Amino acid sequence: MTMPKAVYLEVAERLIEEIEKGKYGVHQKLPSEYELAKKYDVSRLTVRKSIDHLAQLNYVVKQKNKGTYVMAKAKILSGGSGLVGFSEAAKLYGMQTKTKVIDLTETSNYSDAVRSSLHLEKDAPIHHIERIRYADNEPMTYEEIYLNKSVVSEITKEEVETSLFEAIEKHIKIGYSHQDIEAVLIDERLSELLQVPIGNPVFLVHSVTFSIDGYPILFDTSYYRADKYKFKNILNRNQ
Repeated sequence: MTMPKAVYLEVAERLIEEIEKGKYGVHQKLPSEYELAKKYDVSRLTVRKSIDHLAQLNYVVKQKNKGTYVMAKAKILSGGSGLVGFSEAAKLYGMQTKTKVIDLTETSNYSDAVRSSLHLEKDAPIHHIERIRYADNEPMTYEEIYLNKSVVSEITKEEVETSLFEAIEKHIKIGYSHQDIEAVLIDERLSELLQVPIGNPVFLVHSVTFSIDGYPILFDTSYYRADKYKFKNILNRNQ
């Protein structure tokens, strides 16, 4: 049985839609709680919860005794909802996604790091994928992926253009990912691909994704725009 969506979330989604469509521009003040309650035919308490939800998603900022103002477009939070793909993460922010595939080939030419990470025999063929991910028509990340062919024997351009995780999970259940994250300065080629000035900082993320039983599925090197992304990690202290 599907539970009905909370009213405050419905109001929040309508406000997000209006912000995304430009009805409320960046730095513009939202109508008062009273005005929004009247507009959506809900209580002021419901409106307050909706505004708090938007603030948590970085759509608005509340200023004491002044009101609520629209922020610049929220950065995508990676890791805040566990291991999710780009499309899944962007949808949480109401963003429309698309993918430009630069390369989709089978290759036996890859680094020792890829070979050891994916437990490959020498010259074993794997899928090589290069793509750019967009949110609301803005380039967000460049990805170079090596996909273990023993896990996914065939992969189509259509699958690479949508959700690679969904395509993989037709064959095997994804369990977890190991990531190394560092800040680097963008070079000329990536500057053109991501439409960011040369020398600007980006996040460089190396990751290996595993099945639930620990089998390596893919090796991924991605560059994330630092002005569009933030990362969240939960660290446990060993006792």
